Formats: sequence, C-alpha cells, structure tokens
Amino acid sequence: MQQPTIHIKTHSQRKRDMATKLFKIHASHLSASSAPTPPVNENPVQIVCVSDTHNHQPVLPFGDILIHAGDLTENGSFDEVQAGLDWLSSQPHAHKILIAGNHDVLLDEAFLERYPERRYGETTRTKADLDWGSVTYLQDSTMTITVPKRRASNESEHETKGTERKLTIYGSPYTPVYTPSAFQYPPSPEFWSNSKLGTLPPQDDLIIVTHGPPKFYLDQRDFHRAGCPYLLQEITRLRPRLHVFGHIHAAYGREDVILDKVREAHDDILIGWGGWATLAWMAALVGWTRVKRAFGIGKTDAGRVTTFVNASAVGGRGNELTNEVVVIEL
Repeated sequence: MQQPTIHIKTHSQRKRDMATKLFKIHASHLSASSAPTPPVNENPVQIVCVSDTHNHQPVLPFGDILIHAGDLTENGSFDEVQAGLDWLSSQPHAHKILIAGNHDVLLDEAFLERYPERRYGETTRTKADLDWGSVTYLQDSTMTITVPKRRASNESEHETKGTERKLTIYGSPYTPVYTPSAFQYPPSPEFWSNSKLGTLPPQDDLIIVTHGPPKFYLDQRDFHRAGCPYLLQEITRLRPRLHVFGHIHAAYGREDVILDKVREAHDDILIGWGGWATLAWMAALVGWTRVKRAFGIGKTDAGRVTTFVNASAVGGRGNELTNEVVVIEL
C-alpha cells in the first residue's frame, strides 16, 4: 500500500510563496496589459547586443552602438582575441564597445600570472600588443557616448542641433567564481559596492554591460539560478535603462522589468535576505500602490523600465551559433 505523501513547508518557503503571490497581485495591476512597456523616446538610439560568440562571427545588424558582452573567444589566445577585434572593428557602427568574459584569458594578466599554463598559442605577445582598432574596451570603467538626432528629410542641421542623446555606459567582465577562469571573484557584498559600479549615481540613459547576469534575471541554467545577488543589489539601486550580459547561454532572451520597491522586497525575500518584516513592508507597498492608482495620487514607476538582455550567441554543448543578435531601441 502506497504511503501518503507528507508535504512539509518550512517558514522560509511559506514566506517565499507569500511574497510571490503578493508580487503577482502587484504586477497584475501595474499596467493595463500587466506587462511593462519600455517608453518611446523621440530620439531613439539603436543598440546592437551580442555576447558569447566564442570565435564565431555572426552577421550583425546595423545600429548606433554595438555592444559585445564578453567571451569573444573560446580559448583566449592572442590570435583569437586579435581576430575578434578585427571583426568588431570592421563593423560599420559608430561606437563599438567590448568587455571581456571568463574565456578571454589574454585580457586578464593577473589570472595568467597565477595560471601560466592557460596562456594558449604563442606566449611572446600579450594584451599590450593587441590592435584594438575602433573598439573601446571597458573593464570596471565607464564612457559617455553622444548620439546625434537622426535628421528628417524636412529638417535642417540647425533644427536638430542640440537634440543629441548622451548615454553613460559601464562595463565589467567579472563573474562569480565557478572554476579557475578569467575575471572571477568570490561573491561578497563588497565586490560590486567597492567597484566603479558602486560609485555611480542613478541617472537617465544608463547602460550597464557585465559578462554575467544578476540574480533572477535571465540567469537560469537547468534548475539553478546562476546570477549574482550582489550585482542585483547595484542594478536595483541604479535602475539602468538597459543591462546587457551573457555567460549563461541557456538563458538567452530579453526581459522588460520595473525595478520598484515591491520587486526589491520580493527579490530580497527569495534570496533569503528579507524576513517577515520585509514581507509586511512588501504587503504595505502593494496596498499603497493600489490606493495611489485608484485615486490618481503621487507618482508611479510605470515609465521606469529596465530592459535585461542575455545576448549569448551560442548554445548547446558544442557552443554552436544558435541565437539571433538582439537589437534594442532606446
């Protein structure tokens, strides 16, 4: 005779279930379609997003800015990196931005000092010998890009002068340690808060490029969430307009999210940082948000959308080129 199945729910599991139910209620009332819609800018900028090409060179659509979010190569040899840079430099995009990934070992000199056997190919030429062409490399650093407004056929240069867009782009190659590989760190609260990312203020038109994903957002590998919770903390604080990454090939895709206080509380509870007090605060926020919408008081977060893009180009065990390049219009 089959014994009855006994389901035992821990306090933490009940708390997570309640947080999930609360968030579903909140999301269903967030907009008429219950899905965030990115705002339309009168001066749109086209961002071409690609990552994890692993020596492949896919055809890239045209756009204003080209972003490659790491793992340009498979083994990170000098010849592989240079071939990837030549390919990116040959593209017609006005701005071409690259960060490294854990496979691009040539660009992590500290790693190669610890693991000299991982210097593949010739050993005489180093990162300093690379010809970067028209590619801008970011490593825990930022740049500002000015994109002029596209002039309509009936507009003069004088009419469009001063209407350009300025975008701040931050890039970092680092991912949580998994196996000895380039640009990896032991996860800790201090890593991202002590980085250049941790010093950035919230701002409009902010684009963040990291090799790995934040926790819960396009980070699922099998049954495991591989994203970094401490990176998520900074992303939630900054609420960038766009966050581009790769690393977890199976999680390729796009997700538009409103990173409001309700979602922050929900994520904290699911990570395990938030207790019953956080759940009570989340419930109060959900209720107050509904009151504000019902009576039309205060400001809402409906227009503050963050677009997450996992732009991994490859998939499968053999890193075959399987996914389309993602184009985002901001």
